[in-house]
Amino acid sequence: MSEVLSGIDWNQVIYTIWTVVLLPVITYIGAQINDYAKAKKIDKYTEILYKNASNAVKDVYETVVRDIKGTDDWNDKSKKYVKELAKTKTLNALTTSAYQILKAANKDFDKYIDSLIETALYDLKREYF
Repeated sequence: MSEVLSGIDWNQVIYTIWTVVLLPVITYIGAQINDYAKAKKIDKYTEILYKNASNAVKDVYETVVRDIKGTDDWNDKSKKYVKELAKTKTLNALTTSAYQILKAANKDFDKYIDSLIETALYDLKREYF
């Protein structure tokens, strides 16, 4: 038995265990931790984006919509302008890295922003009216 044990190249055994077992497991765990961190970062930026959208909708309502709503100037063209203004203010409040991460996470980022603006508008109406 001792002849068998002494004839084994222990460096090769350790190297094989490292490459076959430990390295893939460590790589998998590292990838899972990285994915978790990205998900947390996206969640954080999503919350920031919604807060920005809410603030932009409130700001646009107070500065633009309140003055023209109920008049002849309140038409489809002005509604589109107001929505684009809120969208621009929302995006301008983001950092570049937050914008890039959120854009990469959402296939149709423009529709996503539009839905956030609509949601913020709905929440604003429920809150104040």
